[in-house]
Amino acid sequence: MVGQSKDEPEDLVEFSVHGKLLSYTRKSLNLFDAENKIRLWAIWMIEWMYIQVNLIFSWFDRFIITVILLNSILLATQDYSWRETNSEAPSSWTDSFEYIFTAIFIIEFLLKMIAMGFMLDKQTYLRDGWNFIDFIVVITGIISLFISARVSAIRIVRIMRPLRSINSLKEMKVLIITLLDSLPALGNVVIFLLFIIILFGILGLQIFMGALENRCRETEYPDGNIWKASNYTKLCQDSSNCPAGTYCGNPNTYNLPQQESDDENFNYGYTNFNNIISATFTIFQALTTEGWTVLIFIYQEALSTAIVYIYFLLLIFLGSFFVVNLILAVINDSFIATQMRASLKNSQTSASSIHQEEQDEEIEQNEDAEHQVALTGNLNNGDQTQNNQFNPEQQIREPIAQNINETNAFKNQENQNTGEQQQQISKSNTIEQIQQVHRSSSKQRCLKIQPTKFKQFQQFLIVIIETKYFLAFITSIIILNTITLSLDRYPISKTESEILDVANQIFTVIFTIEMTLKLIAFDTSYLKDSMNIFDAVIVILSLIEWILRSFSAIQAFRTLRLFRLFKLARTWSSFRKLLQAIAATVGGIAYFIILLLLFMSVAALLGMELFAYKTPYRYNFNNYLSSMLVVFMLLTNEAWNTIAYTFMYDLGSVYPVIYFVIVIIFGNFILLKLFIAILINNFHEANIDQSQSIEDNRNLLSSRHDQSMNDNQQTIKMNQVSPEQIQQSFQVIKSASNQQTNNNSATRFKNLSQQFMASTIILNSTINQSLLEGVSLYIFPPQSKIRLQINKLINQKYFEFFILTIIIISSILLALDDPLSSANNVTLNVIDEIITALFICEALLKIISKGFIINGPDSYIRSPGNILDLVVIIFSSLAFDQSQAQTFSKIKILRVIRVLRPLRLIVRNEDLKMSINALFNSLSQMMNIALVCLIFFLLFGIFGVTQFKGAYYYCDISEVNDKLECFDQGGSWQNKNFNFDNVLNAMITLFVISTTEGWINLMSDGIDSRGINLNPKENNAYGWALYFVFFIIVGSFFIINLFAGVIVEAFQSEKERLSQMKDLTKQELEWYEIQQKIYSSVPIEKFKISKHKMIRWLNEIISSNPFEIFILSVIILNTCVMMIQYLRSPQELTDAIQSLNWIFLAIFSIEAILKLIVYRKFYFSSGWNVFDFTVVLLTILGVILEQSNVLSNVGTATSILRTFRIFRVLRLIKSAKNLRIIFGTFLITLPGLVSVGGLLGIMLFIFAIIFMNLFPYVKRGEGVTENSNFSSFGVSLFTLFKCSTGEDWNLVMMDTARTAQPNDICFDFNDYANYAEYGFMGCGNVGGILLMIIFMIIVSLIMLNLFVAIIIEGFQNTSKEENAPVKKLDVENFQQLWKDYDKNATGFIQCKYFTQFMMALPQPLGWSKLKYSAAQQRLHMAQLNLPVYNLNGKNMYFYYQALICAAQDFLESSGFISNFEISKDIVKLKLQPLMEKAFSKVSNLETEFDSGQYMAAVLIQQNTRRKFQRLKKSKSSAVIAQYTNDDEVQQFVA
Repeated sequence: MVGQSKDEPEDLVEFSVHGKLLSYTRKSLNLFDAENKIRLWAIWMIEWMYIQVNLIFSWFDRFIITVILLNSILLATQDYSWRETNSEAPSSWTDSFEYIFTAIFIIEFLLKMIAMGFMLDKQTYLRDGWNFIDFIVVITGIISLFISARVSAIRIVRIMRPLRSINSLKEMKVLIITLLDSLPALGNVVIFLLFIIILFGILGLQIFMGALENRCRETEYPDGNIWKASNYTKLCQDSSNCPAGTYCGNPNTYNLPQQESDDENFNYGYTNFNNIISATFTIFQALTTEGWTVLIFIYQEALSTAIVYIYFLLLIFLGSFFVVNLILAVINDSFIATQMRASLKNSQTSASSIHQEEQDEEIEQNEDAEHQVALTGNLNNGDQTQNNQFNPEQQIREPIAQNINETNAFKNQENQNTGEQQQQISKSNTIEQIQQVHRSSSKQRCLKIQPTKFKQFQQFLIVIIETKYFLAFITSIIILNTITLSLDRYPISKTESEILDVANQIFTVIFTIEMTLKLIAFDTSYLKDSMNIFDAVIVILSLIEWILRSFSAIQAFRTLRLFRLFKLARTWSSFRKLLQAIAATVGGIAYFIILLLLFMSVAALLGMELFAYKTPYRYNFNNYLSSMLVVFMLLTNEAWNTIAYTFMYDLGSVYPVIYFVIVIIFGNFILLKLFIAILINNFHEANIDQSQSIEDNRNLLSSRHDQSMNDNQQTIKMNQVSPEQIQQSFQVIKSASNQQTNNNSATRFKNLSQQFMASTIILNSTINQSLLEGVSLYIFPPQSKIRLQINKLINQKYFEFFILTIIIISSILLALDDPLSSANNVTLNVIDEIITALFICEALLKIISKGFIINGPDSYIRSPGNILDLVVIIFSSLAFDQSQAQTFSKIKILRVIRVLRPLRLIVRNEDLKMSINALFNSLSQMMNIALVCLIFFLLFGIFGVTQFKGAYYYCDISEVNDKLECFDQGGSWQNKNFNFDNVLNAMITLFVISTTEGWINLMSDGIDSRGINLNPKENNAYGWALYFVFFIIVGSFFIINLFAGVIVEAFQSEKERLSQMKDLTKQELEWYEIQQKIYSSVPIEKFKISKHKMIRWLNEIISSNPFEIFILSVIILNTCVMMIQYLRSPQELTDAIQSLNWIFLAIFSIEAILKLIVYRKFYFSSGWNVFDFTVVLLTILGVILEQSNVLSNVGTATSILRTFRIFRVLRLIKSAKNLRIIFGTFLITLPGLVSVGGLLGIMLFIFAIIFMNLFPYVKRGEGVTENSNFSSFGVSLFTLFKCSTGEDWNLVMMDTARTAQPNDICFDFNDYANYAEYGFMGCGNVGGILLMIIFMIIVSLIMLNLFVAIIIEGFQNTSKEENAPVKKLDVENFQQLWKDYDKNATGFIQCKYFTQFMMALPQPLGWSKLKYSAAQQRLHMAQLNLPVYNLNGKNMYFYYQALICAAQDFLESSGFISNFEISKDIVKLKLQPLMEKAFSKVSNLETEFDSGQYMAAVLIQQNTRRKFQRLKKSKSSAVIAQYTNDDEVQQFVA
């Protein structure tokens, strides 16, 4: 059917196809009109569908998806082996299928184009953006028909075909829409990220350019164009860093070409700062926190160590910790908005469906009632069997009728306002009675029917199975089975192995018996429980494994028994809730997995086309599976830089890096951030749903419990009115009448500050009460003068400051305790004894004041902070006893325990306390997630032990087959540090893999392994890569990222709790935030321009837009000039850059001087002006010092001085709005980032001291090196920070756990005397593994996720500010315009100018675009009710009152807020200091009337003056007024 659409434009026509109404253009392609049969058939085809169980399936879309899938498989089977011989691509059997797929896509394109039209009209093919990819695929397919399909460009575009599936899967469109919605905000982040890269890139050019060529050379000066380097492989700063007889030199100093090629140690020279492009790549690599410490270690050899560390640490903090995580915040915010829109749409749909269902239920209830009457008649006329059969239903109906009658009788007595609630409760009671009667009738029926013996046996089994003893027995068997499976290891004796096999068989028999008993007892109902089905599958697999136990792969099935541990969730409620939340989360990420696989597939196909058979690297793009593995490696961000170096080096080109960077950006920075956002929000929603259901159940129970009492009370109170109610009504009437008095608004504003002050005094007096309880130490009663004086002393702020100072000094002493200088530093020990004595005195004072333990909740030992102090004091005191110190010398516990003192700083800082409270509140959930992690690690660990135990051993001679042959040829049979020889080792290995650090090497070891006593062979079993990939997805992407979800949720909840704003309504919260913005602003003094003609002319110039554009252009040009310099650039270019820099400096200096002349002292009132002036001064200082060669001999001082000019680039933030938005987010989050950074610093400090005391002399290896070790505090701190970013932490852990081996000698010592003899040859201990894992969990998984939580919250606040009804910018507009009418910032404006002020003020606070008439202006001014103050004979309005009233008027008229009263005392307490300061000027001023009376008086005066003027002109007493405003006057007077 075809018809004209009523809601659509005239050029669209409605088509009714398959029960759907579709709107398309009237004439398609100017050929096919709406009645054309070909077009109707085309529409019918593309909309071909069928409906099954309320689900709509499109045959056409399913067919196209199938074709796309087949085409993708065809693309994946492409063979590129012909590239090995450098020959042309041969014809393949796949080419014929290409023609078929191309023909199908062309037919689809033609059908849609005929049906919809092409592009020009509305609702046509290309007007839908999703069809654009289809169009490109079709066009390239058509081109391939005329050009060889083997052309590389055609093949690359053909790879996009899998992306067409997005258009056919609506659920994936939601994810794409989320990303598209986030593009504007992501664009701002990308711009800011580019700005950071350019800033650090230019800075790197100034500092590091050419530094990689600082080598030790054989001669002091070059010989011609040759300056040969020595064999010394490190870089140098000067000749003192070089071996004797060699000299440090750089060929660039003498304009020589590069003398040596960079090898693998210097990343093949790809990571340098010789030009802006290579600097950008180097900075991008550092932002991914992959290989960034290698860059530090390289450049610190050539330059000043401090400069290198400061540069890269700033880059990591600002770029990696903030900007990269800001991408997550943006995507998270976009995903929340998309979900809210979807839920709103669903709620609207469900509301209509619920209404329909309610109508259907009413009809069904009427039919059921009629049916029940009929049944009753049949029962009365039927035989005895029928009566017995229907007796339970009859018993149910009678109480139902009785209950309904009682309910109706009760409803006649209750109040109308509570009718609905009582009806719902009555319904719930009715349902409960029905269930109770049904249960009793079922029992009677069971007693009457005599069961068979089999039924009796079933009932007997059910009783046994449902007893708690049977459940406890099965649970203990599950735990014993888990322990048994965990005991498998290598090496293991044959007897023990046989015992474990027998135990497993016994457990299999027990579980089989359990399954059999349940099958007999529950019959077919057994299969209705999903857990029973799961048990049955595991039992069957266990039986298969028992029968086929000779096959090692089958033996892995026994690990599935560990899933039975999840049965603990039936009795463990918190664990069950977590599993339910995880299950709900898994369901929400299914389509994301499809999207991720689609992206990986397209990236893999593109990689095959670009790099197949072009590199000998073991992980390559030679086939589809290998390509997918490489793309997955890039997604995990592990060693991507090394892979990129290898491909660039093998291909001899830098272009491969473009591919790798694009995959990292879209895969790791965007898609995986979307995954984390989905994970966090789905987990949050699942927790909210569970909490809501629990709360609903509690409310239902409480409502049932209180029902009877409420009924009686309601009946008594119905017809009674208490004297209190009468008094309350009188007060309401009185307050309503008072609002009509003249002093209403004046009283409101005058008493507001006093009310806040009174409530604050009450609160403060309550808070500050500190009562002493009991007799302290059985000596000092509460009235003791000594105790009172001590209590007064410890409550002084100076005492607290003194203790904090002592803690800081103690921490500094811990850092100064150098293990390489002396074991017994006398000075430090004496100072430490004094500090310990001071802490003892502090503890004694607090114990005397508060009591020790039995003096109430404030007793000393009842505070966790005091317990920590006491522990530190005890162990520090023991350290003074040399005999006791010798007892603990090996583990240095006495020295290490003192490091806990800085934790006391946390208790004394509110922001740190909030972070710690958030962590403690999330502790229970984190423990549950840790348990889930443990189960999965155990599952994968036992599976890994089954497959890889003993298989990670290798021979240091590669060309051998097995262990015996290795020994025969004199080799050494060694084991990998990370292996699967037992469950403990396996779980440690899996934890390392879950952090994605070094997992590629561990996967390579698994792929190469061949079995016990067999030497590994490269790519022996490539399929085992799936084991590691699947664990990364489950263990790292999912489980580990759940920590982020828990911490983000706990942090936000804790912040809400501490802010005490949770109970506020949305309107109250918005009004509170608006008041904060208002009271935080202050009137500003207007700059008074000088009357001098020259200064006025200069002011017009520097205030004009062309001048601003000129300065911005100069800044951009200066930035570009600094970017174009490169190593070995021509001298002409260097001179031109130098000249341009002089010109730029002159321009910026002139700008600063002109602004100083014009603005004088007001110049420094702007932060940006102060910044500009500072940059100009530093640049001039740098030029002077550089030209005078004052610091020419101080290392890289010249480069440092040049960097001052770089900061001009920061002025772009002032001019670019997008940069300001992100910079604003940074400023909002800065306090929180600083507090969490302080907490992170404390944790790093504590662990650095611990590692420095326990592992200072560990032998150097792959992780603990010369640059990264624990031999001093500074290096230890950096090493741990490096580990927290994931850099080689696994290698550091294994070096701290090093033990003496035949081929790896070390000595077991940890004291200075042995170090002086053996040097760095100390062994570690197994505690190093435990300590490093604890460190990674606390710092990397928890602390760094707090950064994520703060950044997400900061971005949400920024977004919330953009959507606020009254923004900070609106208040600033009010502030800026106010200064034009209040030039001296007195805070008052004359009443006669305020209407003009409001008409000039932009919306929302002003009326600039409302075009009010004079009468409307007066009316709105009257409605503001502004108090009028008389100052020096002038009527004035006050700044804050005007701002408050303008905001209230807008909010009330727009419908945002209707009630401006906030009753919460905490809000008053928070606003009180701001309000007290704001209203201090008017607190003592009296006001007699408000703006309403003022405008009425002005209007009366105007009308009176107008009438007198008319009388004067007419010179007659009888005048008929042509214009009067009597109605308006009466309105104001009223």
